[in-house]
Amino acid sequence: MQQRQYRIPNEVTTELKINKMLYLYDLLFLVALIIVRLIALPFIPDALHLPFTFFLVAFGLFLVIRPTTNPEKRMIHVLYYALMKKKDTYIALTDGKDESKGA
Repeated sequence: MQQRQYRIPNEVTTELKINKMLYLYDLLFLVALIIVRLIALPFIPDALHLPFTFFLVAFGLFLVIRPTTNPEKRMIHVLYYALMKKKDTYIALTDGKDESKGA
């Protein structure tokens, strides 16, 4: 019986890019927001359907953008870290200069 040889990718953490700005994670997140909209729509008055839809679109796009200060993370991750960080823990802020050179 012949053994099969499978190619193992070197990097499995790379995100799948759909187009220039949209990744698979972003698309799935926006689809999840559409599903939330469809579930929530019967509970919302008819006069507020359009504003609710605009709010969800704006909120969804805000959450999937990547901030310029940390381009590896999306805004949803930045907000999560900001809300979940321990308030009583000291975190030193550095200005990016090498402190080992001394005074």
